[in-house]
Amino acid sequence: MSVINITSESPDQWDTVIREHLAAGEHVRVTFERPSITPAQMAESIGVSRATITRRILAGEIRTEKRGNRHRIPLPEVERFRHTYVHAMAADLAVNF
Repeated sequence: MSVINITSESPDQWDTVIREHLAAGEHVRVTFERPSITPAQMAESIGVSRATITRRILAGEIRTEKRGNRHRIPLPEVERFRHTYVHAMAADLAVNF
């Protein structure tokens, strides 16, 4: 089984690629995924612990998608939370000055 990732930047037309595989007698399965990262990856990118991200997920502050028993965080949600988190930190620091 081979996996072909087709993105908006892919040079080939997705329908052409699928037709070529079907013509070769192969079975084709198409799935769609939103780009996402793990809680550990998000924690590293923001500079906090994975436990902090997990607590925020359980509190409903970070929206996730479940894949099996694992949480995946869509990239737009990562950026939304990062923006909110940075503004909250800046507001807290401003109070202390």
